[in-house]
Amino acid sequence: MGDFSSIIERIDSASRVLVLSHDRPDGDAIGSAMAAALLLEKAGKSVVVMNNDKVPDLLAFLPQTERIQRPVAGEMIDCELVLVLDSAGRDRIRDAVWEVVPEGVFTINIDHHVSNSEFADINYVDSDSPATGQILFQLAEAAGWEIDAEIATHLYAAISTDTGSFRYPSTTSETMRIGGALIDAGVDLGRTNRMLYENYPRRRVEAMQILLQGLRFDCDGKCASVRLPLGVSGELGLQLGDTEGVIDVIRAIDSVTIAVFFEELPGGKIRVSSRSKDPAAGVGEICAIFGGGGHTLAAGARLPGPLEDAEERFLSEVRRKLDSLQR
Repeated sequence: MGDFSSIIERIDSASRVLVLSHDRPDGDAIGSAMAAALLLEKAGKSVVVMNNDKVPDLLAFLPQTERIQRPVAGEMIDCELVLVLDSAGRDRIRDAVWEVVPEGVFTINIDHHVSNSEFADINYVDSDSPATGQILFQLAEAAGWEIDAEIATHLYAAISTDTGSFRYPSTTSETMRIGGALIDAGVDLGRTNRMLYENYPRRRVEAMQILLQGLRFDCDGKCASVRLPLGVSGELGLQLGDTEGVIDVIRAIDSVTIAVFFEELPGGKIRVSSRSKDPAAGVGEICAIFGGGGHTLAAGARLPGPLEDAEERFLSEVRRKLDSLQR
């Protein structure tokens, strides 16, 4: 466990805190942000939680997520401290959010991405940690903050979703210790896991069906990829979070080393999510070529369209990486 003293000192000295997490929030972003908010309120702080995007339907069951605000142009947030969670760079949070943050407010960044740009006044980045939620639990322990059942549920969701339900290699004995402590703190394990992993809307399954029909293999089956055109998203009425987990399905194919998901976004950008089973075939390096980042085994990037061009550009780098391992 690292030294949290400077973070605790800054939090102790502030009375009004704004908590932020990255756009298109996932379980770690929402769980960490809400856990932090509830922890800080227990410590007597006034807290606002904000994200540029709405909470995904899949995560709306988590306690008090209706409190997460979206920025309103011109409505500045009265805060003395900004706590930024699970964001590797300032650009992972839309300008619309930063525009409602008063200029010069002190910022703390807590994150676990190896590609973190250390953009805040204090940066606590543990790239060996599988989830920001795990770091936040350790911070709470160091600060002596009480973790009740609601906070534990958020932290469990954060850690479970970013570790593939405690399956990914980044999961450590410390992660399992924390998982046990969160259950002891009151997590309803059966309900929480059911809501996270067995509560999908029909449109999500229909999207999976269409995506798998277009499943593509390259590099003698070592690379699998799927693509989601904007038209399909609109036809199915897909919402934020509906495609989470798609990449894990194709990653599970026995011959596959690298799995890639291409999603066409409004405005022409292509969102790329990638996973690898082999550190020697790290997708973090591939995504970095395109200005993205993340971890060795899980990373993302955004490429200019059209979809077909972005697909070929990215897959050409995947081929180069996989070919280099055979030399």
